[in-house]
Amino acid sequence: MPHRHLLKQMPIAEWIMAADLAQRTSLDQRTLDDHVHALIKDGVAIGRCKRRGYYLFDAVDFIDQGELIDMLKASPLLRSGRLEVLDEVDSTNTRLLSWPELSGFHGRACVTEFQTAGRGRHGKHWHGARYRNVMLSLAWQWSGSFDLATGLSLSIGLAVARVLSQWTGPGLQLKWPNDIMFSAGKLAGILIDVIPAGDGPLRVVVGVGVNVCNSSDLEQVVDQRVINLQDIAIRSMSRTQLTGELILAMALALDRFEKLGFAPDQVAWNQCDRFCGRTVLASIDGQVFEGEGYGVDSEGCYRIIDTSGNEQAVSAGEVKLSANPNRGFR
Repeated sequence: MPHRHLLKQMPIAEWIMAADLAQRTSLDQRTLDDHVHALIKDGVAIGRCKRRGYYLFDAVDFIDQGELIDMLKASPLLRSGRLEVLDEVDSTNTRLLSWPELSGFHGRACVTEFQTAGRGRHGKHWHGARYRNVMLSLAWQWSGSFDLATGLSLSIGLAVARVLSQWTGPGLQLKWPNDIMFSAGKLAGILIDVIPAGDGPLRVVVGVGVNVCNSSDLEQVVDQRVINLQDIAIRSMSRTQLTGELILAMALALDRFEKLGFAPDQVAWNQCDRFCGRTVLASIDGQVFEGEGYGVDSEGCYRIIDTSGNEQAVSAGEVKLSANPNRGFR
């Protein structure tokens, strides 16, 4: 039974006896308690008491598939029939990468309320509470080579930041190559998977995760500071609206990128660069060095002025702030 159905049977901010909830959901009480325990483990705020039953602390803002379909109908780049909203999946990127029919791949969007095996860069896991974040992937295909996708994560990051800024106002920063930051915390992340063309079109899956309303415990799991959109929003929001706006913006960014590449986004991206003018540590060909962040070039490589005053370009790997981030070298 989907967890969504169970939660919809619970009153908000009041106790419901276990026997009454079991009757509403057609579950025996032991199975019901197992489901509730799983929801609590996944980050849903529910109280349990043997004598009083269960207590749902806050209303759950479910992602509405019907409303999303109406939003996507406005875009000539998307087909609303290729949208699915799942209660749970291992990974939205993985699901689209394994889509069996090439004819139904392009423009397919997968949105989920929870990922059991969400992925980030370099094999890292993406963590997020159930029904409290935005997790989605969009599939695209181009005619062209693997190199066509160079810099794509930066253009997508810029598009995602522009959508999020409707709720955050100014202050968003882009962390090369795939994170959106606010203050010192991660607000959103991007994962790009590319399937080489071979004899057919180049297939790309773009995954986006936005931290909307996680508990403070998440920072201990991911070992970094996390910023929730709900905590910094300057106006009210729904996860459905945010999800729809992201899919529309991603489709536009992918279409534009196919025609023009990253170069038209270079200036705007550098205006949001988290590392610009700050001391960073970077890795090139297995060697770690220190230098000053200098923004990205027209192909999306990150430029660094090293301690000798020479410009270095990082095309892969990691760039991060050093322990003394405000020390310059020029």
